Amino acid sequence: MRYRESLISGTFVRREKRYSVLVRMADGQEIWAHSPNPGRLLSCLEHPGTPVYLSPVPEREKNPTKYRFRVEQSEPLPGVRVGINPLLANALADEVIREKLHPDLAAARILAREVPFGAGSRVDFLLDMKGKRLFLEVKSVTYRENDAGLFPDAVSERASRHLTELERCSGEGDLAAILFIVQRPDVNHVLPADRIDPAYGKAFRKATSNGVMTFAMRISPQSTGLYPEIPLEVRSHNF
Repeated sequence: MRYRESLISGTFVRREKRYSVLVRMADGQEIWAHSPNPGRLLSCLEHPGTPVYLSPVPEREKNPTKYRFRVEQSEPLPGVRVGINPLLANALADEVIREKLHPDLAAARILAREVPFGAGSRVDFLLDMKGKRLFLEVKSVTYRENDAGLFPDAVSERASRHLTELERCSGEGDLAAILFIVQRPDVNHVLPADRIDPAYGKAFRKATSNGVMTFAMRISPQSTGLYPEIPLEVRSHNF
């Protein structure tokens, strides 16, 4: 997935109210940029001086109360970029499915997106998988510990509810799955973040033991775009 324009570099100064990031630009000017990620951004954007990469906000999205730039990536370690815009995860998942980049989803065909299911929820994708319906939820992974990508990076009752709803779909005879879009290159497998959200870890293991499938795709963030790289293993426990 390519950006409309190459990203603009800056340096992280501080974060405010989850959605606002103060950035020092190359010319020394400090600006407020929009952060589309409301999570804690652990292991991504914690320390002043961290390089960040911004995209211009399209003219059609601007108004007097909005920002001119959006934070797309950070570089918490030299040479390691992280895509911290979770709003792009679904577009990346669409590319992975349509281009058959994940072997376990190669037989899948997209039927619809943002499909109502459960109690007032929507699932990201409804797929056809060899004649059966597959309800697929997409999650963006940015938090890293050692070589593991962990989800979520903050307590998320919504994410746990999605697992329960996927489990229900599986129990009713449909297929159900989660696709983790791992937006950093220094991760080799994916785990539930039990230390951050024990309830999610418990719900994750219950759902996967009752038929909910799990897939993961590692993404390579670059200045020109986000590029699907390799499938990763999803584990229930850290062995």
